[in-house]
Amino acid sequence: MRILDKYVLGQFARMVGIGVLAFITIFITLNMVEKVDDFIDNRVPTITVLQYYAYQVPYIFTLTLPVAVLIASLFTIGQMARTNELVAMRASGVRFARTILPLVAGGLLASLVSIAVGEFVQPQASAAVSKIANTEIKRSPSSQPRIRTDVTYRGKNGLVYSTPEYDTKFHTMKDLVVEQSQAGRLILRINAAKAAWQDSVWVLSDAWVRWFSEDGEVERESFIANGPFPALRDNPVDILREQQKPEDMSYRELRRLVLTIRQSGGDASKYRVALAGKIAFPFASLIVVLVGAPLTAHLKRGGLAVGVGIGLGLAFLYYGMMRGGQAMGDHALLPPILAAWMSNIVFAACGAYLIIKAERH
Repeated sequence: MRILDKYVLGQFARMVGIGVLAFITIFITLNMVEKVDDFIDNRVPTITVLQYYAYQVPYIFTLTLPVAVLIASLFTIGQMARTNELVAMRASGVRFARTILPLVAGGLLASLVSIAVGEFVQPQASAAVSKIANTEIKRSPSSQPRIRTDVTYRGKNGLVYSTPEYDTKFHTMKDLVVEQSQAGRLILRINAAKAAWQDSVWVLSDAWVRWFSEDGEVERESFIANGPFPALRDNPVDILREQQKPEDMSYRELRRLVLTIRQSGGDASKYRVALAGKIAFPFASLIVVLVGAPLTAHLKRGGLAVGVGIGLGLAFLYYGMMRGGQAMGDHALLPPILAAWMSNIVFAACGAYLIIKAERH
């Protein structure tokens, strides 16, 4: 590694570390101020509070790393521009693209680290945070809502359960609708006023069961006043487990969920977008370097405050575009991969233009 590379990468790494530490401190401080009453009212032990925030670090890290990388690249190149180091490098025959190469390598490394943390650390840490919050911080019965609303579950053999109200204490579902599809064709539908989990089987009340022919017509139907339906084999533990948020799942878990939904004939657009985002978002750490470095190449005035301001502005723009792409993907207005990568593509194109422009000046 050349002396120049070590110098640039050293400046960049130091600023990334400071930025990540600052964001983690700010997030934890604000959250602690918000929850201090809960800690005191429930007499939560200090060690539990420390564990609660320690488990939040992986989530905060992956969320704020791109912003820290962006601010670090802005500050590093901005500082070199103000001290005329960029002019000296150009006079020595070092092109701008070569100057920022260590930053690009650092951004790529940050992206890979973010992927690893999101896949192997964050899901378990998020589960631990939820457990502590529900069992230690909020000990009231309302800490975990007894009634879950708008529950949808894709189960075995192509079955899809939908209920507007699930009682997690008695494991009952109201106005249950169960559909079974095969090769994209509806073959079974169950409409039950109530379903209760009893003796390892779902007992249906006031239920109509209809089987459909290949042309979509009702082939036969049966009414169940009150009785079990053994074909429904998915237990409450499985049904409630799926209510986990996509961002709290690993790539492998989310991929299995997408495959299950697609095999059931359901619409997996929302989860496919989240799955693509598991890779797209971490690479923001690389993309923002391509934008931030050339953007401040001609910045002669201002210091860290200017870099932070520009960085936060670009971060808001990036996150806004990312959320917009996700929303369009969730509503099938864009293909899932394009929806997840849209902000990266736009920012990468802008970065390429800015780098070419910086090379010409």
